[in-house]
Amino acid sequence: MNSWIFIVVIALVAIALIGRIRDARRGKGVYRGPRHGGFKEYLQDKEKLNACRERVLFGRKTNRFKITRHKFGKSYWKAFRVQFRSETVPFIHPEKAVGLDAVLADDQHGVFGEAATSAIVARAAANDKRHHYLLQNVYIPTHTGYTEIDTVLLHETGIYVFETKNISGEISGDLEMERWEQVLNAKVKHTFYNPIRQNQGHMGALLRQLKIRLEEAEVYSFVVFSDRCVLKRVPACGEFGNIGNGWQVVHFGELLNALGRAFSRRPAVYTSRQLEDWCRELQSCVNVGEAVKQSHRASVQKLHGN
Repeated sequence: MNSWIFIVVIALVAIALIGRIRDARRGKGVYRGPRHGGFKEYLQDKEKLNACRERVLFGRKTNRFKITRHKFGKSYWKAFRVQFRSETVPFIHPEKAVGLDAVLADDQHGVFGEAATSAIVARAAANDKRHHYLLQNVYIPTHTGYTEIDTVLLHETGIYVFETKNISGEISGDLEMERWEQVLNAKVKHTFYNPIRQNQGHMGALLRQLKIRLEEAEVYSFVVFSDRCVLKRVPACGEFGNIGNGWQVVHFGELLNALGRAFSRRPAVYTSRQLEDWCRELQSCVNVGEAVKQSHRASVQKLHGN
């Protein structure tokens, strides 16, 4: 009788081991990437781990927090501690700008914006003096082409992903809106894809490329607008409650201090060896040919119309 019990136990252990090996080969627990390199499937997978179903959104007409449920594709996601900002004048008036601010203020076509973001990020990381790597124009492959990340900082305190919007005019938008609005004057208005969602997609694609497990992700989003625009009403900051990370929307002139505060209050979570390995992994995504860039432009045009 005891021998039969022993055989049954061994068989159950063998079945469990085979199941784990099969899951590992299929990449279960590892973010493999959605169809469009977006973030909603990533959030959905993470949500299953944490059983999160509500979304907390800062109240529009009161200073209280209210709980609502927001459907995003086929999943629910949740944002905590969302705060809005509303301006009436540009952060820096073009006529009063000097130095780099003057160059950016006169940059009507947004040529220098991404370079300026990278320069500010490099300065902030250098001031912090911890191990880091900075990459620009990172093209991550997706199932439909490529997605481009303006600036990526691999830092001991986390992975920082930057989306630059070097545009002018009055900017308004919300988390739920697929497209935000840019008003240049009474007759000229444009829309552009929600930059918070856009950078969420970048974050998801980057985690897929680096094969970082969901529960180990320490990734933060920064959307950087020019100093000459007016952020009429936009969500300034918040946290993705089901992954413990968050985003900030800032002007160029605020980025240095915002990063300094972020570095100072976060402990080191990644080793220099991890950062080096990730940087090496991403080199092939930085040194890309013209065909990759054209594929990316075609994907953007197809998905977002801009």
